[in-house]
Amino acid sequence: MVRIESPAVNPDRLAQIASLAAGINPDGGALCAMEAVAFLAGEPVSDQPASAAPSLAAFIRTWSGGLTQAERDALILPLVPRLVGTRGSEALERRRVARVADWLVRTHLPAWFHLAKLNVEADELAGLPAILDIGDIATLCDHLKRARKRAAVANLTLRQTGSLVRAAAWDAAHRAAWVTVRDALEAAGPHVLAAGWDAAYAAAYAAARACGKAPLEPTRLTLRHSALALIEDLIAMREDAAPGADSPS
Repeated sequence: MVRIESPAVNPDRLAQIASLAAGINPDGGALCAMEAVAFLAGEPVSDQPASAAPSLAAFIRTWSGGLTQAERDALILPLVPRLVGTRGSEALERRRVARVADWLVRTHLPAWFHLAKLNVEADELAGLPAILDIGDIATLCDHLKRARKRAAVANLTLRQTGSLVRAAAWDAAHRAAWVTVRDALEAAGPHVLAAGWDAAYAAAYAAARACGKAPLEPTRLTLRHSALALIEDLIAMREDAAPGADSPS
């Protein structure tokens, strides 16, 4: 197996990063999260550092940009030095993308179903087989289509609660996960991509169903902490893991 040597984090440069910008700053101000990764690795400053896993970069780039300054510095800044050297083989990258898809289907979606009191459906989704490869979603198409239909509400209700629902069900962590898996879903074919959209809309419909009956913010915050644990899992994945060793529980 070919080993990819990880660059060392420059401690002097690390001491210079006290805060993160929301996005690329062409005027030379604070660095965004992925620019900071490149800076620490001694690379030319870019938001697409060569030393970071593309899946992690996509997730962090999108998530960080959707947070407030305080949230970004509390959640993302401590992760920056740990992202240096995470780039690996295509096989490792595929496993990471599958892990993000698994989080969307078996963690993010059931959380909103539970809030909407669709507990039977939530437990069914959470109990689906782990997604170990993006192609596994093809076996879940019927489950996700049923979930979307079950959670659907009248269009008027969704329009009335639209901005509030999108701010919760499609917050920064969800958008980051979707950006991370989107290309892989498209490459896997239209049925798999459609299943991904079913999962995304089912979460929004479930949030709309719960809106006005239960507060949305606690679920959103719980999923934010879950997304942070997901990132920890992605960072910890290794090339030489035994088959199924990094399977989500």
